Amino acid sequence: MSTSSKNKSQGNGKKILVGYISSAHGVKGEVVVVPLTDFPERFRRMDSLDLYAEGTFVRTLRVTSARRYEGKGKWIVGSDLPDRNEAERYVGMSILVDAEERMSLPEDSFWVDDLIGLSVQDGEGNVLGVVEDFISSGGHEIYEITDKEGKRHYIPAVENFVKDIDLSSKKIVVELIEGLW
Repeated sequence: MSTSSKNKSQGNGKKILVGYISSAHGVKGEVVVVPLTDFPERFRRMDSLDLYAEGTFVRTLRVTSARRYEGKGKWIVGSDLPDRNEAERYVGMSILVDAEERMSLPEDSFWVDDLIGLSVQDGEGNVLGVVEDFISSGGHEIYEITDKEGKRHYIPAVENFVKDIDLSSKKIVVELIEGLW
């Protein structure tokens, strides 16, 4: 079981943050994009970038080219901006996509925002709490669960503990070991 933690929802949940513009590049209206997605190659296939400032739509850039910024973990995106001065106006803007435009995940993988709010139950159907958030620990995610009394509990998002995730029933079934809860 795995979760994709980089694509967290922003705003009302209908848009997904996939990156932001960190700087202008060159003199021809190119921008440097920092990907905030598990699938940065998506920028190569995108026809446009919807730019937002503090959750408010600003404009759509038409993408004319996209290439990796070698050694930087970023992308250089050519656009319909006429020059560097115009490109600099959009530094710091967020790039959001519709939730329906998220990349497909492998089987038994889930988007973090799809799991927030799910009921967490033990194998006998006893409700333990609700998924409130996730913590990234490097190797795997950790589910932050709040019980009925408001106490937080943490369960690693690994098959040893997480036995089933059913989005249609809005529940996660876990198997606890002594001391975990």
